[in-house]
Amino acid sequence: MNITRLTLIALACAAAPMAARADIGIGINIGVPEVVVRSQPPPDMEEKVPMSPGSGYIWIRGHWSWHHENWQWFHGHWEYIAQPGQEWLPGYWIQRSGGWVWMEGHYVAQPAPQNAPPGAQVEVIAPEPPPVPIFETVPVAPGPDYFWIGGHWHWNHGWVWVGGRFDRHPHYHPGAGWEAGHWDRRGGSWVWFDGHWR
Repeated sequence: MNITRLTLIALACAAAPMAARADIGIGINIGVPEVVVRSQPPPDMEEKVPMSPGSGYIWIRGHWSWHHENWQWFHGHWEYIAQPGQEWLPGYWIQRSGGWVWMEGHYVAQPAPQNAPPGAQVEVIAPEPPPVPIFETVPVAPGPDYFWIGGHWHWNHGWVWVGGRFDRHPHYHPGAGWEAGHWDRRGGSWVWFDGHWR
């Protein structure tokens, strides 16, 4: 019997008291014990996201964790990406036959960008829904023909808040209205549609 097998048996034995409870189970995933929670995690909480501490930070949303036999909410936080070219893949709960298992979020190497033709809009796809928008105080307009474009969440290897700004009404579109950009769900991902005049 090799060391790896002995280690796995020892871990399984150590986890046996936890497995005796009705609310959790123990499994082995690629040689690592994993906790299987019998109850479904609650719906995600809406979080008020504070302003970013600076450039190079991404927002990592909060999530539910099974802690001391109860569901506990771990709040989201801003995190600085120490290594450029890394993309954040958020953690998530996955349902298996025995219950729910947490898949930890982690950084991965960013795929090489594909060359788009000049002037083509590059589609921005996020693997998770955007956080609740940050409330912005709108300053006084710099002139009568300016309008406010509200801020929005942008996916750039993680959620980054793009603050709102004033823009001048294009006189070549008299009577036109501004349709704000928005995120739409597509399968298991979210796709960004830029704001435009209509």
